[in-house]
Amino acid sequence: MNRLHTLLLLVFLCTSVSAQTPMLATKLERSWEQAQRWQELNEIDGRFRLLAPTELRHKVDSVETALGMQAFHTFHLQAPDKNSAENIIYALSYVDYPAGSLHHDSLELVSEFLLNTEEEAAVAVGGNIIYAADKTLTGYPARQWRIDYNGGRASARTLAVVAGNRYYELKVFSLTAAGVNKSADRFFDSLRLFSPPE
Repeated sequence: MNRLHTLLLLVFLCTSVSAQTPMLATKLERSWEQAQRWQELNEIDGRFRLLAPTELRHKVDSVETALGMQAFHTFHLQAPDKNSAENIIYALSYVDYPAGSLHHDSLELVSEFLLNTEEEAAVAVGGNIIYAADKTLTGYPARQWRIDYNGGRASARTLAVVAGNRYYELKVFSLTAAGVNKSADRFFDSLRLFSPPE
């Protein structure tokens, strides 16, 4: 994956959150997410299914990389009111790598790739990795981590997965004062991947 493009997306998303990080005065009693009728997105081209508090917007960026031109897909939403939301930003991104460069069957390569991605994300936002763990998702190798940044006032949770030669990154950005975050869990737990593209 084009590390520069990933870092630029992280910086953009994190800057959006860090510019909006006053501490919440009290823990939310009923969050914006709880008041929403969550929607299911079945994305055939993206080969995934996902629940989100409201409709996700889709954006495609074409980026020239050392591996050639790559299409970077991002589905995202921003909560309308940061003071009533558990999470400010929800996002899923994916990119296809050229054949032979990355594949979920290359477990050692994928493990190293995911670990490096996690470390680069922490550096990009100037944050600290609070936890990280290897996982599997729909049978594919994955890694989940949380980075606290902006002096501990903001948090980014990520679930990264490699399926076939496609790299997925599911993220939520939140203010740490929002407390326990069941909506992030619901968002992460809802992700299902279809068979990877051939």
